[in-house]
Amino acid sequence: MFREHARLSTVLQFVTDIALTCLAFVCAYWTRLHLKILVPGRLANLLNPELLPLLAYWWVVVLAVCWWTVAAFSLGLYRLSIRRSDWEKIRIILEAAVLLGLFLGFLSFAMKLDLSRPLTALFALFQACLLSLARVAMTLRGRRRAHPSRSRRNILIVGSGSKAREMGQLVSRYSEWGLRIIGYIARDGGDVVSPELEVLGTVRDIPQIVEDNVVDEIIFVGSKPSDLDSLDEILAVCKEQGIRTRVAVDLFPAKISNVSMEFLENVPILTFSTTPDHALALFVKRLMDVVFSSLLLVVLLPILVVIGALIKLTSKGPIIYKQVRCGLYGRKFVLYKFRSMKEGAEDVLWEIRHLNEMDGPVFKMRNDPRVTPLGRILRKSSIDELPQFWNVLKGDMSLVGPRAPLLEEVKEYSRWQRRRLSVKPGITCLWQVSGRNEIDFHEWMKLDLRYIDNWSLLLDLKILLRTFPVVLFGKGAR
Repeated sequence: MFREHARLSTVLQFVTDIALTCLAFVCAYWTRLHLKILVPGRLANLLNPELLPLLAYWWVVVLAVCWWTVAAFSLGLYRLSIRRSDWEKIRIILEAAVLLGLFLGFLSFAMKLDLSRPLTALFALFQACLLSLARVAMTLRGRRRAHPSRSRRNILIVGSGSKAREMGQLVSRYSEWGLRIIGYIARDGGDVVSPELEVLGTVRDIPQIVEDNVVDEIIFVGSKPSDLDSLDEILAVCKEQGIRTRVAVDLFPAKISNVSMEFLENVPILTFSTTPDHALALFVKRLMDVVFSSLLLVVLLPILVVIGALIKLTSKGPIIYKQVRCGLYGRKFVLYKFRSMKEGAEDVLWEIRHLNEMDGPVFKMRNDPRVTPLGRILRKSSIDELPQFWNVLKGDMSLVGPRAPLLEEVKEYSRWQRRRLSVKPGITCLWQVSGRNEIDFHEWMKLDLRYIDNWSLLLDLKILLRTFPVVLFGKGAR
């Protein structure tokens, strides 16, 4: 029932949000239409161009709805597995509305559309306000609504320790769904009973408890895998009575950030994951990689040709430097860069390795004698990394992600550091915008894991925006 109710509520909320988005555009259009009456003559010129009839903007509404759908789902507003607070929902709505305004503004500028900028801004503002007010109204309605006894679902929790208490508190947060905890069942020889819990008996007493009370569901809460030994007896009783039984699966010792139940045909599979697994958001991320890398390779082609010619004229060796790196889960791929070192630089690395300025397995040196004069400029400005957009287009890399390591570096990783390989490497990352070579190796690895644990499309966008000033001023580059 939990997931079914959550899915129904989410669908209704999504349909409501789409309807409110359409209403927001009508309100924005009406406001923009009457602004010219209120604004003095000279300032009125800022409101150009003149508005077309309302129905002429149907394509704007369609684009806005599509963009909102992608942004909201990517930011996790409608994610069933997460129970978000009201303030968190409003925060996501505001972020998505800002992204909507930026999207329409960029589209209008790039395609030279005859679209009023004040209309776009008002649209984003009204949408954020209407959707936020809708969330507040739903919360107030849920708190005031009293479920009649016939529509309540009475729940027994098997367990009497701290985990059972936490489960009871969690279920109570969904009281607007009609969920009600009627008591707790102590396992025979199980957890120490918490004094504040209303314990109705032990597992052996379940048949009598079910007979004396109206019980719709039983939730089994264990504190360790061995507690599952008593589950057979509970399932047998519930099967006889036709009572739905649920098992909380947080009793495993590993600390996993994401737990989900999947089905392969009729076989249930419990999935543990510490990496981003939201399919729609990952699809949008890949779409962004393909679009932006393609555009940049085309736009920068003349510059790439000039740089290639300069490299060829100033030093011996190939224009493009190829190096085998580790990608997703250790997959090997060839990384492309403009050559910034003298030919045969890798063969003499052992002569200067003792001058390494970076701790850990990574070699970094401020005044590396192997770097050519032109190479220093290319490295300082990060121009040497432009060919990596081809890696992004091929799918070996992403625009944003941990830096692709060498095979020799990965061999020296600690076990916890290998988790940075669980996402595609990127051209830029948190390390890149946080100081690069000024950060020690241990902190670098922590930044990569922080990115993985908190990944979202919005985080990628923030990192991309922060990359421009870092590259412009060459902060931390060597």
